[in-house]
Amino acid sequence: MNFGKLQLNDNIKNKLSAAIDSGTLSHAILLTGGTQKERKSLAVLIAQTLFCENDSKPCGKCGSCKKIKNGVHPDIIITEGEAGKQRSIKIDDVREIRNRAYIMPNEAPFQIFIILEASSMGEEAQNALLKILEEPPSTARFILASRSRDDLRQTVLSRVTSFALSEDSGQAAGEKENAKAAKAAEDIIKALLTKDEYKIVLGTGAVEKDRKLFKAAAEKIILILRGAVISRYTDYSGDGAQWAMRLAETFSDRQLIDMQNKLKELFADADKNANENLLLTRLSMELASCADI
Repeated sequence: MNFGKLQLNDNIKNKLSAAIDSGTLSHAILLTGGTQKERKSLAVLIAQTLFCENDSKPCGKCGSCKKIKNGVHPDIIITEGEAGKQRSIKIDDVREIRNRAYIMPNEAPFQIFIILEASSMGEEAQNALLKILEEPPSTARFILASRSRDDLRQTVLSRVTSFALSEDSGQAAGEKENAKAAKAAEDIIKALLTKDEYKIVLGTGAVEKDRKLFKAAAEKIILILRGAVISRYTDYSGDGAQWAMRLAETFSDRQLIDMQNKLKELFADADKNANENLLLTRLSMELASCADI
């Protein structure tokens, strides 16, 4: 991949080039760090590379490259939020993206949806986007760009492949927080599998007095519980597949679905600034109740 005058670290150059050249680039990627202009330039450059008609990609000279540069390619759809302004990308904007994604492309093999300043999506808009990221049509690709990962939900982050434009983009911190949330979710699931109420109380202690970690861990557990139900009927290889299988062996569909619903309620209450100690108490009590303990 030819990056031209765009200044990037070698890590992202190598990763992007390898993924594009091998045809393994994810259907949804997230660009973080750098400046707003750099993120937009890279998103457009990736789109040019994917649609370029010549061997040296992007060539900048073929019809597709020129159309993308001039902003007139019919299969490139750009949605741009306002930097620093939350909810400037509204749920209706995302619904339009979802509807458009199911329309056949005009001249390219697929459509590319570029969402700039993706962190300006509110929770409803991110939930709406999640639906298309989970089960995208084969003719749709997504490029999200954001200053950092911090304002994007874990469920969205789990569906995209991230690339950091600069070493100080917050990518390392985001990965550290993601690992911490995964560990907390694992501890809670381990305790749940014991069917011991006291151990469940201890297991939830990892998210005590940390609302952000509570929400991140809850989202991960919800995904794994959903995977547990799915694993009964088809092969499941998503995040936490090993825990999903163990949960499926231990609990009924009703119990697994009840746990998901209770966690979703608690997540919503966390967004409303409910008392943290009460949330933690409810978490252990609700999980124990759903498990018929």
